[in-house]
Amino acid sequence: MQAGAGKFGFERSRLLHEASKKVIPGGVNSNIRLGERPHPIFFESGEGPYLYDVDGNRLIDYVMGQGPMLLGHRPGFVVEAVEAQLAKGILYGAQHELEVEAARLVTRMVPSAEAVRFNMTGTEAVQAALRIARAAAGRDLVLKFEGHYHGWADSMLFNTGSPSEPGSDGLGVAPVPESSGIASGAGAPLIVAPWNDAEALARILSDRGGSIAAVIMEPVMANSGVVEPVDGYLEAVRRLCDDHGIVLIFDEVITGFRAGLGGAQGRYGVTPDLTTMGKAMASGFPVGCVAGRRDLMEDIGTGAITHAGTFNASPISMAAARVTLEHLYAGGEEWYARLENRGRRLMRGLREVISGRGVPCLVQGLPTIFNLMFTDRREVRSHRDVLTTDRAMRTAFLPFLMEDGVRISGLGNLFLSDAHTEAVIDETVERFDSALRTFGSAS
Repeated sequence: MQAGAGKFGFERSRLLHEASKKVIPGGVNSNIRLGERPHPIFFESGEGPYLYDVDGNRLIDYVMGQGPMLLGHRPGFVVEAVEAQLAKGILYGAQHELEVEAARLVTRMVPSAEAVRFNMTGTEAVQAALRIARAAAGRDLVLKFEGHYHGWADSMLFNTGSPSEPGSDGLGVAPVPESSGIASGAGAPLIVAPWNDAEALARILSDRGGSIAAVIMEPVMANSGVVEPVDGYLEAVRRLCDDHGIVLIFDEVITGFRAGLGGAQGRYGVTPDLTTMGKAMASGFPVGCVAGRRDLMEDIGTGAITHAGTFNASPISMAAARVTLEHLYAGGEEWYARLENRGRRLMRGLREVISGRGVPCLVQGLPTIFNLMFTDRREVRSHRDVLTTDRAMRTAFLPFLMEDGVRISGLGNLFLSDAHTEAVIDETVERFDSALRTFGSAS
């Protein structure tokens, strides 16, 4: 069913999902996909802002691979670069010039990046950053924040979605594991704090700062709503880390190259010691990296800190990363300004529809990634605020939006791409209005 032909159906996807569960637990290979509504959808192809599913639907896509597709699905010049490398080789298990060229581009674009090590995923990049920080500081503890996601490894999968209780020492909150099977002691080296609260962080560091190796955060909380730091917060965190000799890590796996040419750190003018990145770096090819101060990174180069991976900096992924980063670097601030203007157009259009329908719904975030929350709040500033929103209502709304041909993340995020033209954005607003009207009638 093509766009404009009425409500979309997903029966073949449903049948495929049922069949897939016989050989794949849950019928998906990443648990985040379990949250798609009306059920996990099977796709055949993507082009620009669209995904085409097995039922013949053309969906306007704002999941964009959970963020990597900043240039849209299947950008031609990225495909050409990868095809050219495929003709030369797939994996060398050794060095090649593409990785050097990609690393140089990262160092030109990202303020904290004096040196870069590539790997495959954001989870791996975070683990490398924590190892570097602990080696440099000679300490074990790591402080993270409620609602911030730093990959699915045991050491960091705490307090990403669950409500939190005060810690036993009266400082911060109690670590809450977000999965069965996490070792009982995995949270022992972890301190969890409320985010966007500089006074709370100052109290914790005053008491325990001498034992903390790293403070790690998403500089924009993008996995629990899309929440920007309040004015002066990042600057305060930077000062506190300096005062206590703590390594500051920005997890920019989502915001890197999406929040701006220099990521969130470039946008807000606060430079961390280490940065983890991935997703938008390579237009959908698997690449992650840890980057940062040269003095911190050097112990990897000497072998004192182990960092390894068979597929790290593979020629295929590096071909995609180099050409993607070249494109973004050449476009510069003007390219990002045009993209953000379109993002603001979409946010404004959705807000107007919401206001006209009288629905308690908030559109909040950056123009290139924002979130849809059902709430009477005019602003959400923390993970605890996010937990007060009506997430069940959003989940109930998602199938109506899909049936009108618009796909967003199960967490409510919308990722903008360069392929979302003004015409596509205007069509999105019309379809959103139709879905909200139907949803209101059915509620």
